This record gives sequence, structure tokens and C-alpha cells, in this order.
Amino acid sequence: MSKINLTSIKRASRTLILCSSMTAFSAFAAGQDNATRAVPSAPVMQDIPDAHEKPDPGLHYKLVFDVQTMGDSSDDASPALRTIGAVLNTYRKFGVPSDHIQATAVFHGKTILLVTTDQTYQHRSGTPKNPNAALLHELASAGVDLVICGQSARSQHYTNADILPFVTTNLSATVTFINLQTRGFIKITE
Repeated sequence: MSKINLTSIKRASRTLILCSSMTAFSAFAAGQDNATRAVPSAPVMQDIPDAHEKPDPGLHYKLVFDVQTMGDSSDDASPALRTIGAVLNTYRKFGVPSDHIQATAVFHGKTILLVTTDQTYQHRSGTPKNPNAALLHELASAGVDLVICGQSARSQHYTNADILPFVTTNLSATVTFINLQTRGFIKITE
């Protein structure tokens, strides 16, 4: 009888070890998904197993995002920023190395407000804190060049002090799009 109990204990131990290993692997896999996110607070596109076109780790991607979408209210972050983050996260999930992606986000017209300091954002929108700032910082940390149209900024009376310090001012959005598309960048409107 003690032999049966010993056998049962061995089986139970193996089952426990197997379950613990599966749980540890699942936690590791979940951690890997978070670790591969270039932009932690942005989502990853849902996988479509039978999709024909998927990100290709062997390609180099040049993307220029024409940011046109504001949040529903001044308290909401722009959904365009989350989409840019989701694109980067999805490409990383599929194994595209970060040095295979060049990305620029261009802000012009009304979207310049998205890249302003809290003080300027409050002055122009009435909302005390820029809800886009944290996500913009994550995008910049992920290597996205954030640029504003100098023409739009001037016509709306923005100064350098109004703009977040990690955002660059270019001559104009039009010149930026022409230059980047001539260099092989693909324009994506958000």
C-alpha cells in the first residue's frame, strides 16, 4: 500500500511540476509580449492567423504619419497616437527589429495643440494637463521623430516654449512630406 501511495505522490509531483512549468511559460510569454512593445501604453493589433500580408522582419520600413485626429474632447488623447503606437508594437511583435523601422509623426494645423506643454495646453484648451504628453514621450522613446509644421505654428502664434522639448520644428508639413516621401517614406494619414 505504501508503494501505491509513493507512485501516486510521484504522479502528483510530475503533474504539479508540469502545471507549474506551463504557468511559468505563460507568464514568460505574456512578459515577452509586454517586453516587445515599443510603446507600452499602446495596444498591439490582434493576430489574424490566415492573413496574407503580415509584417516582414526582413524588410526596412519608412513611415511618415500625417497626424490629423484630435481626441473627442480636450481631456482625451488623440487616437492617432495610439494607432501609431499600435503599428510599432505590432511590427515588433512580428519580429521586426527596431532598427528596421524609421517613423516620423507630423503635426500641423489644429494638431499642433497635441504636442504642447501643459501650461500652453491649459491656456488654449481649458484642460489643465495635456493628455497626449505621456504617449508622445513613449513614441519619442521608441524612436519616432515628432515634428511640427513651422508655418502652422507661426500662424497660430506658438513659440518654441509652447512646444514639448522633444518635438522638432520643421519649415512646413508640406516640405516634410515631400522630402520624406522622396526618400522612400510611406505616408499614412491618422
